[in-house]
Amino acid sequence: MREEQKQNIRKISSEYVDQQALLHEQKLRRRKGVIRRLTVFSFAMFIIAIFTGVTLYNQHVTLQEQKYEHQQLEKELMAMKQEEAALLEEIDLLHDPEYIAEIARRDFFLTKPGETLFQLPRSSSSD
Repeated sequence: MREEQKQNIRKISSEYVDQQALLHEQKLRRRKGVIRRLTVFSFAMFIIAIFTGVTLYNQHVTLQEQKYEHQQLEKELMAMKQEEAALLEEIDLLHDPEYIAEIARRDFFLTKPGETLFQLPRSSSSD
């Protein structure tokens, strides 16, 4: 029965109907264009967001590595300062003749005139 009704329906061919059909087609084309532009824009924004995220992550990793390196260098600097202080103290002691004589006796087994050097065996702790 519907098929019979469809056959009985005729389109009105007038300028107004043609104009409305043309406007409807233009709206559909505009909508497709808007959807395409939004899709491209969304894709571009997604790519930019990914690029930004990767860049921020890389910068974060680099910053963490630099912080770690800075801490290591700070430790090394403290050790070198302590070593410098010890060496400066050693330099001051080396200007003292009594300290030099003590080192000569201890390391080179030197003696003063009239002294006798007794060398004792070292005790072993493996008994």
